[in-house]
Amino acid sequence: MTTAAELAKHYPDAFFLDVEAPQAAQAYLHAQGWIGADTQVTALSKAGEGNMNLVLRAQLSDGRSVIIKQSRPWVEKFPAIAAPAERANVEALYYDKTAAHSAIAACSPRLLQADPASHILLLEDLGDGADLSHLYAGDTELASETLIALTAYLSALHSSFRRNTCDFLIENAEMRALNAEHIFNYPFVAHDDFDLDTITPGLTAVAAQVRGNKTLMARIDALHQRYLRNGNTLVHGDFFPGSFLQTAETVKVIDAEFCFFGDAEFDLGVLLAHLLMAQQPARVTDGLLASYDAPAGFSEALCRQYAGVEVLRRLLGLAQLPVSLDLAQKTALVEQASEMLLAGEATAARSA
Repeated sequence: MTTAAELAKHYPDAFFLDVEAPQAAQAYLHAQGWIGADTQVTALSKAGEGNMNLVLRAQLSDGRSVIIKQSRPWVEKFPAIAAPAERANVEALYYDKTAAHSAIAACSPRLLQADPASHILLLEDLGDGADLSHLYAGDTELASETLIALTAYLSALHSSFRRNTCDFLIENAEMRALNAEHIFNYPFVAHDDFDLDTITPGLTAVAAQVRGNKTLMARIDALHQRYLRNGNTLVHGDFFPGSFLQTAETVKVIDAEFCFFGDAEFDLGVLLAHLLMAQQPARVTDGLLASYDAPAGFSEALCRQYAGVEVLRRLLGLAQLPVSLDLAQKTALVEQASEMLLAGEATAARSA
């Protein structure tokens, strides 16, 4: 079955976005009233290699360029993996609700239009900037102004969008469940069709030691249960270098389809984990915690626990990163992550 037929099976009235069909995209944009009747799509191309969604750049005859993003009932990079198509609708809600806050809007793409029936977003084109995945090579220090912009974004998000002051709630339960499987479960179970030694020889034995630590597994399970419960704070949900786009103007935060109301500590912990895996110096990781304006009740211990499980899942799970780390370095990071998880008290219960 073709992907177009698969989408039609689940959503018979949805438009199927296809990079090879610019005329169909043009007709769709006209029908939606998103571009003028005399405006044409002069070119349609992929805007980067998205993992979750199809993201295309449309060049228009009036000189503008826009991004068209569609979420389908599968992971775009791995079509065999099912995923909720409604994630684009959730992302649209996130952009709509946070756009009024200047610090967040300054680092976000503008949502121009949304079609919930086809799970399509029309977004501001941020240009040809690259994401920050180059940091994983381990030979570049994150610029201080970029770190400050990212922590300002999180500080504004976590302080301004609290459940007791918001007129909306984003649970995003299906996406959270999908993410939870790859954070808290998959990396800690041996798989016949996934050999860690093909990534780094000797890593299978390291993973076996982690999986055999019952105390550590209990901590991870407690964190898993906490993550699945609704929390007090709107979080981006996937706050890592692949979601940061460096433009000529500033760093932009994209791909909010994993957002939900949870723990502020989750977003900050994920970013801390990626700075560690990118071999950032202590002044950067210390600067992250120092420049973040934490909301009331924030727990640095919980933040470090989320960071610990994120390190483990990225080194031992399916969602591998282009890190420049040998076995000794990965082993040291696994040990550090385990210590972060085991420090402090168990985290099953939520704070008030």
